[in-house]
Amino acid sequence: MNQQIKTTNLVKTTVRQILGTRLANIIKLSEKQFNLLISEIESDPLFEKLRYEHIVKYKRFPKTDFSYNFLELNENISADRTSVDVESILKTKQETIQIIKEIGIERFKKYFLYNEDNISSDEIKEKCGIGIGKVKKIIDLLNKISIHSEFYNPSGLDITAQIIYNKIASINKDNDDFVINFFSPNSARGIYEINYDKVGNINDKNIKSFIHKLELVNLRKTSMYRILEKLVSSQKDFLNTGNLEKKKLLTQKMLSNKIGVDPSIICRIIADKSVELPSRREVPLKDFFCNIKDIKKAIVKKVIEKTKEYLSAEKIRWILKKDYKIDISRRNITYYISELEMD
Repeated sequence: MNQQIKTTNLVKTTVRQILGTRLANIIKLSEKQFNLLISEIESDPLFEKLRYEHIVKYKRFPKTDFSYNFLELNENISADRTSVDVESILKTKQETIQIIKEIGIERFKKYFLYNEDNISSDEIKEKCGIGIGKVKKIIDLLNKISIHSEFYNPSGLDITAQIIYNKIASINKDNDDFVINFFSPNSARGIYEINYDKVGNINDKNIKSFIHKLELVNLRKTSMYRILEKLVSSQKDFLNTGNLEKKKLLTQKMLSNKIGVDPSIICRIIADKSVELPSRREVPLKDFFCNIKDIKKAIVKKVIEKTKEYLSAEKIRWILKKDYKIDISRRNITYYISELEMD
């Protein structure tokens, strides 16, 4: 029995290591490189073949949607941020938006954005009552939104800083819950649902290799979604108020234990990512995390703000013990005060 348990644990550890290595490789790609990879995959005739044969289809993540901010293209992007022809994108976008208005947002979502029924461009043409040229224009626009997100949903965080952020989603209220609205069509579509029963009957090495690519894309998308989903469910008070002091204790190690992804991988995934809060304020994903020090510092700040008169570190320590039942050394309190003054 003990030997069987050891063998099972060894297998689980080995699988985690293999998945960790594969995920580490795919997250090395920037958002733009990742979306170019998806574009390359979905332009391959094999992809259409697998979809037509119902071996592969899109499967959306729960409580997610697509953000329709792309309807308002930011025309003030500086030329040195990209080599893309801005005027060309603007002209194409304006023409295509008119086509989307012709067919209506519901048909746009059903046949172009999600197309969960895997219907062909010719079938879409008939369903929407437009020419094949217009169908291709809408598909092309969605590809451009994914690859050139800096035009459609640029980050408003300081671009002079060392990190240039990718704003990947907006978090919006949905009754008593929240929905994640992705800015990239690729993210909004979710993962590739693969029919492994049918794949098992295929001996073609090219198809097997292609399926492996789809699995890598799924691995990165799923990891990103699980991080976002747990951040949202863990920090609802922060999302409701936008107040950093409302954050609950959550470290990258704690998140790692919840979703089964190594903390170093989480750190790399969120490093340059940001989201919009329901208040429309943009924050880096790292702002969702909160450690013990952050909580203690916030309580010290609260004590200082509640009292108009000067408080010594010893007096603050006494208040913390009496009112909050926590013991912080005078040295740490002095350190927190100096940090708060710098903030």
